[in-house]
Amino acid sequence: MKVKGIVLFVIGALITGSFLCAQSPELKARFLKRKPAINALKNQGKVGENNVGKLTPRAALNPGENRLINAENSDRETAYRDIARRLNVLPVEVGKRRALKIAQLAKPGHWLQGPQGNWYRKK
Repeated sequence: MKVKGIVLFVIGALITGSFLCAQSPELKARFLKRKPAINALKNQGKVGENNVGKLTPRAALNPGENRLINAENSDRETAYRDIARRLNVLPVEVGKRRALKIAQLAKPGHWLQGPQGNWYRKK
């Protein structure tokens, strides 16, 4: 149990401290390029952040918006796998920790999925 706690602490520190810094320059550039469009979709309530660190549609999306969300989720999966490999944990654990950090940083009105699966808008 102590080792698991240490691993979760390290995962949390890596994810919260420098998620983008831990990524390749190409991956980081793609995240940063998509950020304004994703934030716009979040502000409109069209997408939310689920409890495993991925974006989930909350309303109908056009084909371009779907491609944007799919690309973001694909790159997040890549990042989570890379971090998990370095820390010898499952990628889903990395995603869950990232989801907690995303929820902390979310703006009021953004859709979030709690750890138990409930959806809510941040106040």
